[in-house]
Amino acid sequence: MRIILYVFLCCISFGSMAQQLDSVDFLKAKAEVKITAKTKTVKGKVRYTFKILKPESSIYIDAQQMQIESVLLDGKKPEFTYDKKKLFIASDFKINSTHEVVVTYRAKPRKALYFIKDYQGNDQIWTQGQGKYTSNWLPSLDDMNEKVEFDLTINYQKGYEVIANGKLTKVEAVNDSIQSWQYDMQKPMSSYLVAFAIGKYEKVVETSASGIPLEMYYYPEDKEKVEYTYKDSKRIFDFFEKEIGVAYPWQNYKQIPVKDFLYAGMENTGATIFSDAFVVDKIAFSDRNYININAHELAHQWFGNLVTETEGTHHWLQEGFATYYALLAEKEIFGEDYFLYKLYESAEQLTELSKTSNATSLLNPNASSLTFYERGAWAIYALRNLIGETSFKITIHNYLEKHKFQNANTDNFFAIAEEVSGKDLSEFRKLWLENVKFPSKEALDILTKSEFIKKYLSLAGERTQPLAGKWGVLAKSLDFPVNDYIGQEVIYQLSGDTSQEAIALYDKAFETNNIFVRQAIANTMSAIPRGLKDQYESLLKDDSYATIEPALYHLWANFPKERKKYLEDTKDILGFNDKNIRILWLVLALSTENYQTDKHQQFYNELSGYTSSDYHFTTRENAFTYLESLNAFSDQSLTDLVDGATHYNWRFRDTCRKILNNLLKKEKYKKKYVVLKDSLPKDQQDFLQKKLTP
Repeated sequence: MRIILYVFLCCISFGSMAQQLDSVDFLKAKAEVKITAKTKTVKGKVRYTFKILKPESSIYIDAQQMQIESVLLDGKKPEFTYDKKKLFIASDFKINSTHEVVVTYRAKPRKALYFIKDYQGNDQIWTQGQGKYTSNWLPSLDDMNEKVEFDLTINYQKGYEVIANGKLTKVEAVNDSIQSWQYDMQKPMSSYLVAFAIGKYEKVVETSASGIPLEMYYYPEDKEKVEYTYKDSKRIFDFFEKEIGVAYPWQNYKQIPVKDFLYAGMENTGATIFSDAFVVDKIAFSDRNYININAHELAHQWFGNLVTETEGTHHWLQEGFATYYALLAEKEIFGEDYFLYKLYESAEQLTELSKTSNATSLLNPNASSLTFYERGAWAIYALRNLIGETSFKITIHNYLEKHKFQNANTDNFFAIAEEVSGKDLSEFRKLWLENVKFPSKEALDILTKSEFIKKYLSLAGERTQPLAGKWGVLAKSLDFPVNDYIGQEVIYQLSGDTSQEAIALYDKAFETNNIFVRQAIANTMSAIPRGLKDQYESLLKDDSYATIEPALYHLWANFPKERKKYLEDTKDILGFNDKNIRILWLVLALSTENYQTDKHQQFYNELSGYTSSDYHFTTRENAFTYLESLNAFSDQSLTDLVDGATHYNWRFRDTCRKILNNLLKKEKYKKKYVVLKDSLPKDQQDFLQKKLTP
């Protein structure tokens, strides 16, 4: 009987999956989960309240590879089946009836919930639902069109911070070692936006002009970096509320950095999780800061979280808007030239993409990130230019208000834009959204309304001219105060030229003291003329890790007799979080004859040690790359490489696999791996065995 019922339920449920949204409305979820880091498991109970919109014989809840311990429907045990992906619950569900289902379960998530160790060896646990499915750790609804009010209670060890969506309403002891953190949400959201993070954190709190608490978390050891990591956060928040014209829709806003995150950031409702690679000091801020990611993820709280796309075809409504509004925030902070130059850069990239087989329309659900993000932003910018400031802002306001806490598509948005502006936007849609080719000419027409862009393009038009014919134009472009982008363009056109005419221009470029111009010199001048040696050496003192790294290498390569001096000048500089300068320094120190030879083993041990999982994956990646170039892997770094080759972060994993494949072509390393294999964890042994098997 049970087998027959299972087949019956599957047939009915699978046949009606697409229709469940029309027949069932999940309203509220109260979930309590216990997280255990040692076993990487979740034990939980979730209680859903739902309403029947049309008569149904079954409902389903998404649950990936879980152990379902019990199911109660309105307090009674129903007939249910579970296929390791969906939980099907059978009953005679009548129209307009409201029900409660309680699911008790255990899970050992394969994705969407990540257990790692932070830099101090403490547990750090965080979620990533978008593209991975929250249903890997919480029975939920993967369809982004199903919006539910989620209240989370998370049980974990005392001494840690547990951060989740919503307002923290209570923290209480469960027993001597476990604490309960209870969070309340007041509005519904798609389940991919449900999130939490656990770790050793402290926080600073500011309050927006509208009274919203802004909680900014950090590792205790990074206290000195808080000011520059979260620089202008309140300013961006206040700017968005005013610019968008719709109040921030959630109770509070939190930002949490985590180690080895899969992306730059993720806009979970009211709780952005972002890569701690963007935790920066004062010097790093000028090269690589959190401003854009900060603004992008915050913009998603309106575009994506408040109003969510109905399907991938309309993904630009989320990513295009978040990209555009992030640019507006950067314009507010860095100025209009920055804003226009970024648009120009993306237009160039999109134009090049249009020439390839990878080009798609903006409404293709398989479009590239460049298309969804940058072309989406361009479509919005072009629309604002077409319908005017007032109509655009009213359109945005009406769109968000009409579809708040719901889902929307491109037609929904343009219906409002046409109504507000009084314009037929069908041709606009064809040009900016539906055409595969990016409308480069139209984009340029909009950009060249700016005198700055005209001046920049005029200078760029000199690229094919010989230096003698454009020397005066380049020299004038370096007059004080030099524009960041025009100054860099001059350096790119010199392209490492070491003629006397070029040296005179470089000399003037150095004197501008513009950090971005000097950075361009460091990156493009690999052969350093004697006449510019003193000026080039001054780059080592710039407040820019992106400048110091190439400058150190080029000076070391050009002037062998002064290598020791350059190493002494930079021996205490670490660089970005990926230790870019320190790792380069170690490689150069090991490669410098008669330089602290008594410490070479110490230098090598430090370099090799950076391959450990104790460090951020970008630090490890740097170390692996240099060790490959030196052909100097230790047994431990070889073991770390296999760990990297099985890492959950696909970018890092792919880099490690490429290096590992290269090493396995060498008999020396192949033999070492045969010996080391048995000391690895089981999953890594299995992976390596496949690599070693002919």
